[in-house]
Amino acid sequence: MTREQYIQRVKDIMINKNPYGMYHKQNFDTYSSYGEMTPINSNIINNMPASQIILSEEVYEMLLAVQDVTNSTNHEFPFFLYGKEVADNIIEFNEFISSSNNRQSVEANFNANMIENLQKKVNSNLNNGFVVCHGHSHPPIGSFHQNFSLGDFTSYMQMNQDNPVFKNKQVELTSCLITSTGDINFVFYDNQSNNFYRFINVFVKDKDNNLKPVNCYGLNQEQQYYNRQMR
Repeated sequence: MTREQYIQRVKDIMINKNPYGMYHKQNFDTYSSYGEMTPINSNIINNMPASQIILSEEVYEMLLAVQDVTNSTNHEFPFFLYGKEVADNIIEFNEFISSSNNRQSVEANFNANMIENLQKKVNSNLNNGFVVCHGHSHPPIGSFHQNFSLGDFTSYMQMNQDNPVFKNKQVELTSCLITSTGDINFVFYDNQSNNFYRFINVFVKDKDNNLKPVNCYGLNQEQQYYNRQMR
């Protein structure tokens, strides 16, 4: 498929396979001049049922560092996370990989070293529950930087479909957006149901295996958690 065909496929999914399809269509029509930068309203992406993303403390700290670098440079920052699906729709990420060289690019570009690292990891972890997260950040530029873009979703789908390892689910693939406010937003393209889903239950696990909520999609779970602790 061409890039343009993938773009149209993403639009068709968001319009026809989402309960808020009419709002996605209105959004695509309103911002059609933005091209691949057209925002996708994060509030009306389907939720992944009965699911959790669990981050190690080290990974969480690196993701917060990504936010800091992004906000201070106004550049997107690419990264991969590696982990395992430890139960149905429950994923633990414990490894972070990126490259400081990418800080010179306004857009998130995955360089040759990162791609080589990814290939080695994937080839040595086939069919054992291994999960890759393809992530990047958005700097505080424009009105819609808190949202995924049409180009983001297109790249996620294309990476899933063009690589047989991901397409055949020998390794699962998720994606992540770090926003300028520190939200850590995970999304999943399911090539079996042909739909996109967001994870709204994200946690960081401390050394005692306690789970603390992490903010995502503007839901402020971390603040709610602290409010409960103070009662």
